[in-house]
Amino acid sequence: MRKFLDFIFLARPTLILPGWGFFLLGYLHSLNLMEDLKPAIFIPLNSKFWMGFLSATLISAYIYVINQMFDVESDRKNSKLFILPKGYISIPEAKIYSVILLLGSLISGFPVGINYLILLLFGFLIGTLYSLPPFRFKGRPFLDMFSNAVGYSLLNLGAGIVAGGGDFMQILKTFPPYFFAVCALYLNTTIPDIPGDKSENLITTGVFLGEFKTSVLASFMVLITLMLSRDNTFMFWVSLVSLPFYVLSALKKGEEFYAKVSYRISGLAFTLLLIIKYPLFLIPSIITLLSLRLYYGLRFGIKYPSLLGR
Repeated sequence: MRKFLDFIFLARPTLILPGWGFFLLGYLHSLNLMEDLKPAIFIPLNSKFWMGFLSATLISAYIYVINQMFDVESDRKNSKLFILPKGYISIPEAKIYSVILLLGSLISGFPVGINYLILLLFGFLIGTLYSLPPFRFKGRPFLDMFSNAVGYSLLNLGAGIVAGGGDFMQILKTFPPYFFAVCALYLNTTIPDIPGDKSENLITTGVFLGEFKTSVLASFMVLITLMLSRDNTFMFWVSLVSLPFYVLSALKKGEEFYAKVSYRISGLAFTLLLIIKYPLFLIPSIITLLSLRLYYGLRFGIKYPSLLGR
């Protein structure tokens, strides 16, 4: 049973949950339900929604697993994740698991349609190149940020739009504020990892710019998000709530404490506003939070996730 749970949490539910959020937002955009924050209370009956949802979940899990496979040493030095660094799951086992996840994503995504498969294959390419040497976008300044932002704002959001009957034109019109918001969040998440990444010769954007410049750039990304969100009430409020904390991080020259607060607050604002917009999202949010607390508490003796955690 413990081994089974290790495989579940190796897929990083912490990151899959916001991926679900982006997928759901894309679906709501496709139905033209994002003009305001008026709650949308319904369970999608469209089979393409659920097949797309499953496929997007599995491709995200694939990406997170292979990322950890190539990041074992840096994760060990940054004292995070633990499952592969501590050997609870071996690298050969993780490889087999990643192949199963990828095949499952392709099979479940097929019924959604050709547009969805195009997004899925693009996601596979970006996600694989993010971790795979010699490309290793994760260790290349700005490409790391771009890959993360494209993954969430273009692929997860776009997958939801396509599952709801939208097209690529709607994706292009919808994704910009989400793109810059993810850029901002990702930038500040690189700050706590700078020492470990340096030791592994990973030149992330955080390593390349340093703490202060990274936090300043993140603040500008949130400001751009706010400016692009005049017709997107949801992202307007997410960016408005987040901006002061990113500015504070910049004023504090990217100190780790303030960087963590900024991206945790923005993630919390995103989740809470999504729950207001789609109240049923509270259910997977609570289940994910409680399961993470239980698993990491019992398995590793730590409180995760937390406001100042990674």
